Amino acid sequence: MSEQVFLDFSLNFNLRQTKKNMPTIIYALFTFRGRQYKVNIGAKVYPTQWNKRKQIATISNGQTRLDNRNNEIVNKKIRSLLAIFEEKKNYLCENLERIDFLFEEMRQAINPNLKTRYTIMKDNNQLSATLILSQMAEKNILSENSRKIYLGYVTAFKEYLEAKGISNSLAAINTDVLEDYQQFLLDRNPTKIKTLLNKVKGIVTLINHANKDKAIKANINTNGITYLEDKRSKEQKKSKQVPLTEGQLLAIYNCTDLNAKESEAKDLFICQCLLGQRISDLPKIFKGEYTITKLEDGNEVISFIVQKTTEQATLHLFPVVKEILERYKQTGFKHIDLLAEDERIISRNEAKLNKTIKQVCKKAGLDSDINYVEQIGSNIVKKRKKLFELIHTQTARHTFITLMCRFGVPKEDVIIATAHTDTTMIDDVYLHETVNDKGTRLINSLKKIKGSTLFKIEEANNMVDTTMNEEETVKKPISTASVTNNITFDTLLDTQFFASKINKAVELQSQVGHLKNGKLCSYDNEITSLVSEIEKFSQSSTSDSDVAKQYVKLLSVGKQSDLHDCFREMIIKCVKIGISKDAIMQFINKALEIGLLDNERFTHIKEITTALLDKRNQG
Repeated sequence: MSEQVFLDFSLNFNLRQTKKNMPTIIYALFTFRGRQYKVNIGAKVYPTQWNKRKQIATISNGQTRLDNRNNEIVNKKIRSLLAIFEEKKNYLCENLERIDFLFEEMRQAINPNLKTRYTIMKDNNQLSATLILSQMAEKNILSENSRKIYLGYVTAFKEYLEAKGISNSLAAINTDVLEDYQQFLLDRNPTKIKTLLNKVKGIVTLINHANKDKAIKANINTNGITYLEDKRSKEQKKSKQVPLTEGQLLAIYNCTDLNAKESEAKDLFICQCLLGQRISDLPKIFKGEYTITKLEDGNEVISFIVQKTTEQATLHLFPVVKEILERYKQTGFKHIDLLAEDERIISRNEAKLNKTIKQVCKKAGLDSDINYVEQIGSNIVKKRKKLFELIHTQTARHTFITLMCRFGVPKEDVIIATAHTDTTMIDDVYLHETVNDKGTRLINSLKKIKGSTLFKIEEANNMVDTTMNEEETVKKPISTASVTNNITFDTLLDTQFFASKINKAVELQSQVGHLKNGKLCSYDNEITSLVSEIEKFSQSSTSDSDVAKQYVKLLSVGKQSDLHDCFREMIIKCVKIGISKDAIMQFINKALEIGLLDNERFTHIKEITTALLDKRNQG
């Protein structure tokens, strides 16, 4: 009869000194088979700031900012070790032959900087490939959070080897296996291109470390791998992440037709949008685990160490946030368990929270159609969903950053709140700028140019003051000529209807099928990208609408007729390049709103558009 094996081992944390008034070493106490092993985790804490029962360092307003920062690093280290411990435990359940190496593996996992008492690498022919790759992650990936991600890549790769019946050994891994792994992931989820590439390239990175490691010398060639290409443009990749406007946030905040769970979800989401923080950092804020700093001008900011990067975030608590925090300080959360210490609990509950947030946003009326682009396999596909269907906790961070930049806060200052080390992530991921946003920034910068004749921008002081009521407008007459000098027909069309993008798409379409430098012109991806931008623009509010109304109102009949003809031509172009019916109709409605179309012309151009769309659908 086979011997029974019980994995009755545990991991606890103790201090070297408990009464000393100086930072003391923290030991991981690993117990297995009746024996105890102590390993220095490579971090220290003041004994007075150690919670023995919870096995963590304390974070409180009564401590200095430095103490809280140091203690957060300790706690993150402990959380990471507990996660690694669980992974080792699960691994041993499937690989009992590795039980004799357990202590050394745990020792290296707890503190990779310690010298090995005996090397297990010499026996690498008997070790599984995934175990060696895990060791490479622990040895070479310095960031704890990144290390955890790489260990996840290894787990996914192990699942692939088992599913395909491929030997879990270094000798079995080659370019063909890695490319097959890529295809395996693609077949499972053809939409997650970025995630897929990260998993494959993560394994390749660990293999390259194994190649360079003197004890292993894996000798696996990774240079010939053909990676799946993400063909989407930068804007297309961002198209599914839709930041909310201030008006939409107000609609959510003022939404009252909610049950108790939805109300809690609403408050959490609003706080996220006003603070720009990840959901994993909200527990610190709601529990008051931050340092308060009073500035010379009387304002206050809070600061804390963010969980993901261990960088410091410095925030201002807006009145709405303070009100929500104070309310839950009294009552706590009764329906959403998101403020637990355990990251795994937070992760499990985040999916439920996202579902509830969608329900809240639907009730708040955020149901406009959103067009976005996905890559499915190697194909670029246009998709459409209701806005509320696309909203989740990560939307909050995108919303905060985009609104801050839109309100004129420099990106270099925004990163103070988001705890980014530079503006790269803001530019590449989080900031969603329309042409109107970019144009406004450009004009405001150009206005700062002094002492130039050629590069001088005319001040629009003679424009209609859109804050005035009708009576005041009569008292301040404005000539048609002065308005015309400030806004041309092209400018009006471009501002209101994204005309430059439409014209560009038409130009590219006209070149398709012609030879250029001996090659057949194909601009499918570029046109698709432009169409996506145009359709997205059609759903946005038009900040210059009031100015446009005044402009059209003061035009002569002849000029207004010309402008109407220009608009009709633009609509024909929209049909030609494949803009959706909904987007085109939104453009026509905007034209009616600013007075570019009267009711008769509005009806006429809708009839023309419908006929053209029917003809397009018939091929």
